[in-house]
Amino acid sequence: MLDLGEVLDPFRKQVIDIKDALARARYLYDGLDLILENVEDPKIRGASQEVFACASERIDAIDAMLDEFYRQLSSADRTLESHKANPRT
Repeated sequence: MLDLGEVLDPFRKQVIDIKDALARARYLYDGLDLILENVEDPKIRGASQEVFACASERIDAIDAMLDEFYRQLSSADRTLESHKANPRT
């Protein structure tokens, strides 16, 4: 029988890789936000803050979805392991 853990591990790794990419994107946009913070034009500063706030919300939402997906993958793996250990349950 195929081990579900082996099947799920590549998906979990992809989730972790995507979360790492999101962290890198957050780092880069935080740096850009700091640079734009010193722009004297209030319209540019205000627009950039709005863009960064929106980007932050979206990154947080994607990050939360990835966390939930990872939990579901791990839960499926634990459930199968439990059934393999106790086939009568």
